[in-house]
Amino acid sequence: MTLLQADFRSDLLEMARTSLSADWGPEVLQHPDDDLLILFFDSLRRRPVVRPRRLWIADDFQCPLEMEQGWEQLRQKITAGEDLRPHLSRGHGRHDSCDGLLNEWDVHHFHLGTTLSPGDPFIQRTGPVLFARVTANDFYAINVFSHGEWEDTKIIESLHRNWPDSIRQYKIRGIQGEPLTEAQRRNVRKGNLQTATATSDGTVYTAIGGGVASSGTSAQAVMRADMLWSDTDLLQKAVQDQFEKFLPHLRAGGYTNQTEVKATLVDITPWVFQIAFPEYGVLSNVTLEGGWFHRRRWDL
Repeated sequence: MTLLQADFRSDLLEMARTSLSADWGPEVLQHPDDDLLILFFDSLRRRPVVRPRRLWIADDFQCPLEMEQGWEQLRQKITAGEDLRPHLSRGHGRHDSCDGLLNEWDVHHFHLGTTLSPGDPFIQRTGPVLFARVTANDFYAINVFSHGEWEDTKIIESLHRNWPDSIRQYKIRGIQGEPLTEAQRRNVRKGNLQTATATSDGTVYTAIGGGVASSGTSAQAVMRADMLWSDTDLLQKAVQDQFEKFLPHLRAGGYTNQTEVKATLVDITPWVFQIAFPEYGVLSNVTLEGGWFHRRRWDL
């Protein structure tokens, strides 16, 4: 029997280290290894992937006259697929900041300046800011709010009224939403507590942004990390148990029944794992039957 020389967990951790250090600098590696995958997934939410997106604008959207130039600049970046991160909160420049608006309602705020601030990578800060939900392929422009209106329920009312299909998976039945004031919601977020939100027609939504764990960490990031750790262990066992399926490709690369073969996990897409057998020049796309991570079609 050929034994697999592999440690897919270590490979996964190294991929997370490489990505995080490139985006956040080497200081992020001071965190314990157990936290790095959670930080990786949290960073994906904080910094939207650079790609073209469809732009959707709410029915009551209004941009103040003095912000129109900045809004037009941002519109062009959205559809052209340019980097939106300079318009985001400076808090997103730190991997340890907590954004209650993003964690609860999956909504970013974008500054509408037109030039970079001196000495940093961010657009000049503005008082009015654009609130928007950003997904892999879509940008939902909700409205321009004053900076600090993070708990205004008009945000979720707009998502519900304009694009209900985009958030339908977060509807919950059988409970009532909490009738919280903005001050109460602010305190709930500060306490890392979960709550449901009811719209004016009685529809109730759980946290669209996934909410937070009691530690203040993104609950969605924790769940994604747990699923991927579990699937990585199952994947290594499956590759060992079904090694014969790789034999035709390995033999074409020079394999002659060696007793040990090195395998590494080299990439993860939203659909498959990529496994390399470096000694034989083989790269294979592998799907994991019964796995949790790809069942959710997580966007990486």
